[in-house]
Amino acid sequence: MKKILLALTLFSLSLTASAYENDLDALLKTHVKTVTQSGIQYNGINYTAWGKDPRHAKVRDAILKTNPATLKSKNDKLAFWINAYNVLTVDLITREKETKSIKNLGSVFKSPWKKFSWKINGKAHTLDGIEHKIIRPMNEPRIHFAINCAAKSCPDLRREAYRSNKLNGQLQHQVNLTLNNATKGFKSTNGNKAVKVSKVMDWFAEDFNKGNLNSWLQPYKKQFVNANTKIGFFGYDWSLNKQ
Repeated sequence: MKKILLALTLFSLSLTASAYENDLDALLKTHVKTVTQSGIQYNGINYTAWGKDPRHAKVRDAILKTNPATLKSKNDKLAFWINAYNVLTVDLITREKETKSIKNLGSVFKSPWKKFSWKINGKAHTLDGIEHKIIRPMNEPRIHFAINCAAKSCPDLRREAYRSNKLNGQLQHQVNLTLNNATKGFKSTNGNKAVKVSKVMDWFAEDFNKGNLNSWLQPYKKQFVNANTKIGFFGYDWSLNKQ
């Protein structure tokens, strides 16, 4: 009997996860598209339509009801928390009806990433806490190309949910998308003597081969980056990544 109950519980959990991922796929494909504004190419979100879509509340609530303790593998945890971060960021923008910049939602004492929280399985989590206390400690630098902070210069919001069984390929694709975007991700400025990359790689340099950005970038951009290449950074546009 115990084995049967355990099997039914696991089956129920798998159905729940699958359902929220499928609904998230639909939301992303419906309300996200590539646009170019202010000289930056990015995946823009139709926040107004997303906020009115009943699938948003369904996905958000499924995430909030998830017990993270049931996530066993590293990929299970990463996929869930990346999706959680991205969905809750959209939830914040739509709930507060912000139209200019996520930074407008902060206060003198707290950034928006620390000011707002959601209860996941009854425990309060801020976006800052999810990123710095949960995701980054898992030592996967490619997450910096997957979590989206609702700004034009942020890594693009992927048009599908992250899934544990596809995660490696999805993260690799996100890195390639960013490094092939000359408007905010990677640009050679003087052959292999100097390049510009996303400011995210400056802020979180320690996550990329302990600050050795050149060695981390080389496998992706061999023709442009060597040990002596000067690494510079794009300016960061915090305008809302809307359509």
